[in-house]
Amino acid sequence: MALDASNLSVQAIWDTIAQKRKRAEDERRAAEAAAKDERAALREAFNEREVQPEALERIAAVVRRAVENGEKRVQVLQFPSEWLPDSGRGITTHDPNWYARLEGFPKRAFEFYVKELQPRGFQLQVEIVDWPGGMPGDCGWFLSWKHPEEG
Repeated sequence: MALDASNLSVQAIWDTIAQKRKRAEDERRAAEAAAKDERAALREAFNEREVQPEALERIAAVVRRAVENGEKRVQVLQFPSEWLPDSGRGITTHDPNWYARLEGFPKRAFEFYVKELQPRGFQLQVEIVDWPGGMPGDCGWFLSWKHPEEG
């Protein structure tokens, strides 16, 4: 309702303020619901993803750049820890069997590591890479390589 000379009153002012607040709250809720739906769709798409046939070539390129820069590890995957069945608890508690509960793409990515990369001497280090508000954020997967004399 627009305030004008025909409806000017304190009650009309408060009604206008209440309507404005309600519209803002409705818009906030709609945006929140849309963001939640979008995040769910992203999670589903991520989970249904397959390890691509060219994955080994892509990893080789990333590792090559890291080696050229003098690094001894490279991040190969990052996603929200809440997308893990245990929300990353197995990782944060250093559970040696953290991978046993993996599902979807993370499971397929781990199986790819075991089949293709571990036999080549790579180690997989999985960690929570950020802690927004003190809670586990993204999970990062890193490939590392040690010189055989480093043990």
